[in-house]
Amino acid sequence: MAFLESPRFPDNIAFGATVGPAYMTVVTPVYSGREARAIAWTQSRCNFEVGRRLMSVADTAAIDAFFRVVKGRAYGFRIKDWTDYSVTTATGFLAATATPGVFQLSKGYASGALTETRSITKPVVGTVQLYRNAAPVSAGGGAGQYALDTTTGLVTFVADASQNMTGNTPGSVTVLHFGSALTGAAVGKYVGVSGVSGSLGTTLNGKLWQITAVGTNQITIAANTTGNTGSGGAAKLYPQGTDVLTWSGQFDVPVRFDIDEMKKQIVERSGSNGELLVDWGSVPIIEIRV
Repeated sequence: MAFLESPRFPDNIAFGATVGPAYMTVVTPVYSGREARAIAWTQSRCNFEVGRRLMSVADTAAIDAFFRVVKGRAYGFRIKDWTDYSVTTATGFLAATATPGVFQLSKGYASGALTETRSITKPVVGTVQLYRNAAPVSAGGGAGQYALDTTTGLVTFVADASQNMTGNTPGSVTVLHFGSALTGAAVGKYVGVSGVSGSLGTTLNGKLWQITAVGTNQITIAANTTGNTGSGGAAKLYPQGTDVLTWSGQFDVPVRFDIDEMKKQIVERSGSNGELLVDWGSVPIIEIRV
């Protein structure tokens, strides 16, 4: 569905919102008085209420215009949750995805020994700083640098090291051959593989494989490729599970209006100039998955 990246919902109106996380739990009572509870959502969805208050003519015009351009419930948009819009390196971390070298910006919440991870999909442009083992990481195209998609919160790292394959030896484990050594390769590390042709590529491409042996211009990975054939491709080393990847910055919440009809009413005049004050009924906004 259409999503409006800019502008975000007016900050001064969002500032006065009633907001909080919501879950969906299926509760099934039984005759004994006990109950079973099933967690339907692994992450919360925030609910906002920006109405139920008096607004100035200027704020009224702003929210009215915004509602019209997003066409009620039709378009998603960004909103700032003034109660929770930033992370520090103590709460911000990068979660690995199924794609080698790609990580999701995330925020951790903890209470005692219990934790929850929140995926951050709408970071604020220009506020994000990444860290690897407490050292700042630069955005760019150089080895170990990264690119950030501010529409998804996905971070794509440039490989620390990469080598094109000159050959391979399939089997219960797989040997990858190179023209020169893969810098940084070591037993226990994980290597990403891409661009291999044939059935061998079907098995290896787009996945991380643990290195079990390192030889002269070759590595052995824990991949069973018995009977596979293929050629070409490259092996790449990305940040490892032993690396501590954190971030700091700000983020928005992806939301939509939860109504298609907006109602407002002039209730009084205020001040010496007789400025109109407008009463807005319920204006619910709900977080969406993107």
